[in-house]
Amino acid sequence: MGKNILVTLIFCMLIAGGLGACTNKGTGSQGKGGDKPYAIQEERRLSIKQQQGTEQWRSIADSIIAEGVKYMGTPYVFGAERFNDKTFDCSSYVQFLYNKHGIALGYNSREQALQGIEVPFINLRKGDLMFFSDEDFPNETGLNKVRHVGIYMGDGKILHTYEPGIGVVVSNIHHDEKEEEYWYQNYLFAKRVIPD
Repeated sequence: MGKNILVTLIFCMLIAGGLGACTNKGTGSQGKGGDKPYAIQEERRLSIKQQQGTEQWRSIADSIIAEGVKYMGTPYVFGAERFNDKTFDCSSYVQFLYNKHGIALGYNSREQALQGIEVPFINLRKGDLMFFSDEDFPNETGLNKVRHVGIYMGDGKILHTYEPGIGVVVSNIHHDEKEEEYWYQNYLFAKRVIPD
């Protein structure tokens, strides 16, 4: 009798890969915590799925940034023609890049500011859109304060275009070579438009 139970247990463990709950045919019960191995397997599946999701957003962000840096120095023209890569303004540049990766964004920075999920500055990740005010328009309120958009690259850097003679450029949020603390001082908020 004892030998049969031992054979049954070994057989169950082999079938279930050591994770399945094995029952003694005579008891009709899994016993205490019998569903735990299933929960562990499910937890592992969810963890793998979350990691794949993480890799998906990262892959999209990396592709957008890699594509974006190809246009370094492309001239800035306010009101630049949309979906044209000869000249950009800040919002047409962002719209052009994200559209190439299947993410439709609004026409200008204010429309783009209405999209996505707001994220705190401390939680910025590459691919998030950063929105800025302009010191030349100090009396604007609400959405009208939004005067500029750029792409967060990670490591405190912004990929954007903002002025004739500069064109597409990478700037530092802090201690920027050209603008010092301007970007940090005029930062408004960030939006996440790349899905997890």
